[in-house]
Amino acid sequence: MTHLRASRSILFVVAIICLILSACSNLEAARYQRQAEQFLAEGKLPEAVLTYRQALASDPENPEILRGLGMTLAAQGRQRSAARFLGRAIEIDPNDTSAKDALASLTTRPQNGLSLQLAWVVEASESELVGAAVASGRIFVVYTDGQLTALDQTTGQVMWKTKAPVGLVSPPSADSGQVWVGAENGTIYIYDAKSGDQLGTFATGGAVYAAPALTSDTAYCPSNDGELYAVNRATVEMKWKAEVGEALHVSPLVSGQAIYVGSVNGRLYGFNASTGERLWTYGILTQGAVESIPTLVNERLFFGSGDGRVYALDAETGGEYWRFSTPDAVYAQPLAWNDQIIVASSGQMLASVQFADGSPTWSLSFDGPITGTPVLFKGRLFLFTRGNPRLFAVDPQTGKLLGELNTGDWLTFNPLVAGDDIILIGQDGSVLLYR
Repeated sequence: MTHLRASRSILFVVAIICLILSACSNLEAARYQRQAEQFLAEGKLPEAVLTYRQALASDPENPEILRGLGMTLAAQGRQRSAARFLGRAIEIDPNDTSAKDALASLTTRPQNGLSLQLAWVVEASESELVGAAVASGRIFVVYTDGQLTALDQTTGQVMWKTKAPVGLVSPPSADSGQVWVGAENGTIYIYDAKSGDQLGTFATGGAVYAAPALTSDTAYCPSNDGELYAVNRATVEMKWKAEVGEALHVSPLVSGQAIYVGSVNGRLYGFNASTGERLWTYGILTQGAVESIPTLVNERLFFGSGDGRVYALDAETGGEYWRFSTPDAVYAQPLAWNDQIIVASSGQMLASVQFADGSPTWSLSFDGPITGTPVLFKGRLFLFTRGNPRLFAVDPQTGKLLGELNTGDWLTFNPLVAGDDIILIGQDGSVLLYR
């Protein structure tokens, strides 16, 4: 009997503790909710979204918080995300007319001047999306929670799904045989592209934020430890490593027997692809971090820098032909088109300059930073700006804005082109394919 009374006492204490914790959690959620409503009233949408999410973390089944978050996301133009949270609010409280009205008021996704057709959209994960790659009819998508998903390009069907033991932080690199992706702990994970089976791992000394560059037999892997690693793809053994000394946050460009990669120390480096020997003793110095993948055309290298400039170099000697200034840092890879180089700047500028001397041909201003690389698709330039659901189309010859498409949520990562398809990645974790 004594033991029974003791057990009941313990259960009672546990119940009281649970009630206290629940009450504290609800109070914290209410405090965040009031602050979020204040931000919303002041028009501070990013702050309101963040605070609503904090409230939801404390009270995940509160329909008022879900409704508030959904309505705030809708105000940002993030309609898919808004619909997700409004739908959850209605599931919990079917009588929530405010949530129903808000859901019903979400607009369709209009096109203005474009004729793209949405073939499919897949919401593969609610986790934050890192990046994607397309190869041999499959789209490989990486999320921060460690999930790697392979989608069929034609149908959007999930072909396989796997999860790394740690969070993933680099976009994938893929071909018909393998998928390589980097993690925060410095490990690169290698998967079979057809089955998703893990084939091996390679350890670096720092986080791997940039996708490795793959050739038929070698993976060139930049790391935050300031080293560039050349790895045998068949054996996953290191061939060589080259020391830069500062973090490498951008994928390399491999061309024949040369490999080029930028560093946060403001330099672009060139290496012999077989030996790792430097092509230029000290690299090419700029005044900002080099986080733009170079482009090589007719023995000339073009790359952007955090100093807002695009540089044109002799690929062999590193000698400078010209430089072109933009309003802010250039993260996008320069794009070659006919005798022009297309430049995208986080300073809200898209511009075209002459291949030969860097003189401007045209420029176009947008209402947000351009950090992703534009793509050529069906004779048009396609791009998006940060914090915007719209996909823009531009005439590469004249710089004229031809039209736009509201995709339903903010876009992130570079658009991908494969054959007659253009693939877009949403901030909400969705993958959209247009034809």
